[in-house]
Amino acid sequence: MNETASQPSLPASVPPPSLPASSIASATVQTPAPAVAGTVDTTNLWASFLVTLVALAFVLALAWLLLRLFKRVITPRTVHGQMPLDVIQAVALGGRERLVIVRQGHHEYVLGVTAASVNLIDKRALDTGNPSQASEDGED
Repeated sequence: MNETASQPSLPASVPPPSLPASSIASATVQTPAPAVAGTVDTTNLWASFLVTLVALAFVLALAWLLLRLFKRVITPRTVHGQMPLDVIQAVALGGRERLVIVRQGHHEYVLGVTAASVNLIDKRALDTGNPSQASEDGED
């Protein structure tokens, strides 16, 4: 005869006899009732949004400060109080020959540059005085 047929079946809600009832009670977890569909806890949403904005502002401020610091480090320094050289214009005259206009402080230099040498062709003082006088000189 079949031994399983002689044993009575237990309902599904009754725990097996090998486990004590205290371990089953502690194993069950109480879950909160589900929220009403379509509702959102707005206080947590606004708090998260505010924290995100503060973090973004901090990162942007830090990036701005680092860029300012790098700008000071990378900017060419003046030598003995003199301004660095600025190349205003360069015109190629041949394969390796150029005519270059360089500005340093309140002077402009016209240089002839070749593969072997650099020659000063002209030196001009910049006219920072009256702009109408400079336009009259250009018309002649």
